[in-house]
Amino acid sequence: MLIGRVSELTGATRKAIRYYESIGLITLPNRKGSYRIYSNHDVMVISMICRAKTLGFSLGEIKDIVSKKTEEKKLPIDLIHLLIDKKISLLKREIDEILLKNENLKQFKIDLVKEFT
Repeated sequence: MLIGRVSELTGATRKAIRYYESIGLITLPNRKGSYRIYSNHDVMVISMICRAKTLGFSLGEIKDIVSKKTEEKKLPIDLIHLLIDKKISLLKREIDEILLKNENLKQFKIDLVKEFT
């Protein structure tokens, strides 16, 4: 499958796909002449990279997973769970901070009305 079709299926731009190749997130595809030929597995991996990015994972974090997978010849589920749990904890902290800011804004509004009316 050609890069344009992979882009359509995954939502990743052609430039991003080439970048993922250059940093080792995906294996270099076979070539037919000057065309890159991607497999269904490549599509699945690129889709997962895109999904992980939308969930807040950096390419560095994703690269760590890919490197570990290559090293151990299996998906490092423990590492993935750890990284996901860290993201969840971070989100919970951010939610708490936002809720506190929301309450502070409500109080600020009340205080302004009291002070200046």
